[in-house]
Amino acid sequence: MANARTRYDTILDYMVRRHDAVAGQLYGKPAALLHHEPFMAYHFDGMAFRLQGRARLKASTLAGAKYWDPRGGEMPSMNWISVPTAHFLRWDGFAIDAMHQMKEGVGKRPVAAPVVGPPKAPPASLRWAENIQNLLAKIQSLQLAPQEPRVEKPKSRFG
Repeated sequence: MANARTRYDTILDYMVRRHDAVAGQLYGKPAALLHHEPFMAYHFDGMAFRLQGRARLKASTLAGAKYWDPRGGEMPSMNWISVPTAHFLRWDGFAIDAMHQMKEGVGKRPVAAPVVGPPKAPPASLRWAENIQNLLAKIQSLQLAPQEPRVEKPKSRFG
């Protein structure tokens, strides 16, 4: 385990010197942060990386790799993948992938544009609105004509 922790410290030192990363904590675990966002963390079983796409798929194919919850809960996060210490020689590649993805903004939630009033109605709905207005105008123009009372014929027994 000492070799794995030394490997983590070496990778973290490189990230701090070359890529403006900062050493920090992620729920009590040593982590590397870029713009206050963690992208790798060391834990007792190995090292976890925040990966997306092909890099995550590549990491998940390693024996013992699993999705990881940084908070230590039972429900793992699909963004974080834990690579065990048996593969500590591959950690530097995953760390660089995670850092590049963080710099590019991969995995960040999109920011919605502010809403300015209701959206424009599509043409089909405009036709429906015109048809309904025309029908309402016709209904309002209808008038009932007076009718003479109907005289009921007596019913015969024979039909």
